[in-house]
Amino acid sequence: MLVRIITFFLLYSDIALCATCSFNTPYEGLSCNLNLAYNNLMNIKKLLHNNEDRFIALTFDDGPSSLARVNSILNVLEEHNAKATFFLLGERINSSSRNKAVKKIYNAGHEIGNHSWSHRKLTTLSSEEQFQELEGTNIAIERIIGKGVKWFRPPGGSHDESVINHAKQLNMCSILWTIDSLDWRGENPEVLVERVISSVHNGAIILLHDHHRQNTVEALPRIITILTKLGYSLVTLSEWEEKVCDALGKKQSF
Repeated sequence: MLVRIITFFLLYSDIALCATCSFNTPYEGLSCNLNLAYNNLMNIKKLLHNNEDRFIALTFDDGPSSLARVNSILNVLEEHNAKATFFLLGERINSSSRNKAVKKIYNAGHEIGNHSWSHRKLTTLSSEEQFQELEGTNIAIERIIGKGVKWFRPPGGSHDESVINHAKQLNMCSILWTIDSLDWRGENPEVLVERVISSVHNGAIILLHDHHRQNTVEALPRIITILTKLGYSLVTLSEWEEKVCDALGKKQSF
């Protein structure tokens, strides 16, 4: 259990566990007051254990990568009728091809989130710098897709009260994940599949990366195929939120 908790907060091997990370700030969901703190995500796991509606949110950090790589991921998702949420870096939306990648993600029905501008560790920055990292990325994304961003994920999971408050000021909800594929390590696709499937649970939020490693693209169809056979639907984070709120409402009605 300790290993899983530590893994949850790590994106890269050189990022230390943030002692001040709490995510205790509640967020009002679409139909319920949904607290997205890490501990509450674990409670959501318990809430959904016997839920008939089985669903999982796939999320991809660090994009957009090349248009070719984005197309590879989107093709797999389309083939399996799966939806996902892509957390993008503002500085990577810097060319016509990357703009096309963002548009393709959005037009395919997937959700787009904010992953900061430069992937710097936000807790080492001043309050003003933190805000600029978030706001600049929102502006860049909105110029392309024509709408605001709802979800924010801090690079490396590193956050403090200031980061969370800035996200709230920009009308974003901060969220991490419950299953880390650790695909950035470059391990064989089989290792990624085993790591994800061995930890799967209803309402899981799976962390993958939109980067230049082929292992993620190769593992993805196998992961989705197994999840589908297990009865899970693959949804965006906003769809995930609605389903969790629905399950919470049903429990509170008894």
